[in-house]
Order: sequence, then structure tokens, then C-alpha cells
Amino acid sequence: MALTPTVFLVRAQFDSRVAAATTRWALVVMYRSRFTRNYSSRFIRRALALLHHAAEAGNVSAAGFLGLAYGDAWGVEQDYAQAVHWLQRAADAGHRLACYNLGMCYDNGYGVPQSPAKAFHYYRRAAVLGDSEAMQAVGSFYFRGDGVAQDLTQARKWYRKSARLGHADAMCDLARCYQRGVGGPRNHRLAVCWFQSAIDGGCTRAHTGLGLEYTRPEYQNWSLARHHLELAAEANQAHAMYMLGRWATEKWDGTGNLADARFWFEKAAAQHHEGAILQLAELLGEEF
Repeated sequence: MALTPTVFLVRAQFDSRVAAATTRWALVVMYRSRFTRNYSSRFIRRALALLHHAAEAGNVSAAGFLGLAYGDAWGVEQDYAQAVHWLQRAADAGHRLACYNLGMCYDNGYGVPQSPAKAFHYYRRAAVLGDSEAMQAVGSFYFRGDGVAQDLTQARKWYRKSARLGHADAMCDLARCYQRGVGGPRNHRLAVCWFQSAIDGGCTRAHTGLGLEYTRPEYQNWSLARHHLELAAEANQAHAMYMLGRWATEKWDGTGNLADARFWFEKAAAQHHEGAILQLAELLGEEF
């Protein structure tokens, strides 16, 4: 049975200590092949041979890229066991991307038994080494208490670190902490700022949070609130659909109707949103 393909993260730091020229040439050849999954490509076969040579000589970057190649089927059959082998070698040498990608393996059970604790361990190592993606992951693990004791203060701290490095999802997570008072005091001004930054960075789920901020008395702007909630709904965000349903039911801005409410609750319920399921049942007169 074929393994499900995945996309490993590529944000490489380069090891110039040993076999650097070989590794650089391998990456040039890989670029020529456009990181192809064409198994017969002479470029990708040559690149992998060079990476093997450099990795065996001790080049950490080459080992990390071999892990990526086997994990994401770059010119070879996907082989998570080989991916983990090479990622482990690079991670043991302190390569932050290898640490992050090894965390992904333990997080998802790629080539190793799924282990939230080990996933958290490697994500945190990558985060301490400066990886913004890993910082966001560490914040989420602390937020959920997944693989580590729940600590909302630590969650907020790591979201902030990642957000300050430009990670859009972390910006949204940090904004939600400010909006809801998670891991520290509420601060709606900062929530608005971080939601907007997250949107500017391409995070569509931040539209929900920003839309809700514009329903608050101090920022009340019904036009902007609906605009952002509808953008979130168009991006398939179930909670935005649910809130639009409540808007139609409760007539927040003085307008609304049950037909619109039913429409939005049905869309959110189709995504198993519990609040929408209950509201829809009440709207239809169902009893439990």
C-alpha cells in the first residue's frame, strides 16, 4: 500500500563545514529538476547520489535534505523509515529544520509510532533554535496540553515569539489569546492589530476573530464585521458561519431573518459545529 504523500518544510540553514561544495552542487541539480518526483529524472538521481555522498561524509544539511527527499518522494519512492533515519542524524547535530520535520514525523506517525510527547520535544528544540513554524507548534501543544502539561501562559509566550517573526497563523493565535484573555489579560486593541496582521499575512481564519471584534461596542462597525465574517465563511470557516447564523437570529444590527439563520446554521452544522447543530435543532423545533 502506497504511503500518503506529505509536504515537509524547506527552510534550510547551510552546513559549510564538510562536503559543502558537493552539497551545494546537489542542490543546484535538484533545482534543475525542480524538485521533481519523476523517478527517471537523471537530475534528481544525480542530486540524491551527491546528497548521500555528502551526508555520509557528515554534512548536516545534506542529511536534512535526504530526509526531505525520502519523506516527500523527491525522485525516489516515498520511504518514511529512511526519512526518519536522515532527519534524526541531522537533528542530533542541531539542525533546526530537521528537528522540526522530525517533530512532524512523531506528530503524524510518519515512519515512527505517533507520539505527542516526542513531537513536542523536537518542535521545542527547533523553536529554541529559532524556527518560527516550530514556535507556533509549541504554542499549540501548550494550548491543548498535547504531549506536555497544558500551560496557557507558555502558549501565549510561544505564539508571541512566532508572531513577531512574521508567522501568520501564530499572529491569529496570539490575537485570539488577547481577545479571550487566554494566558494573560484581555487586550482588544492588540487583538485587532494582530488579527489584521494575520490577514495581511494570508491567514483566512483571522477574519472570524476580526469580524467579532467589530461587533464590540468600542470598535462597533457592522459593515466591517459582516465583511470579515463573510470572508471567513467563504474560506469555509465553520465558526464564522455559526456567528452569521446567530447574527440573523438575534438581529445584532437590527436586521436578520430565520431563513438566513437556517442557511448559515446548516452550513456550519455540515462541518459538525456543535453550537450550530444545537441552534439548528432549536430552529427546527427538534427535541433531544
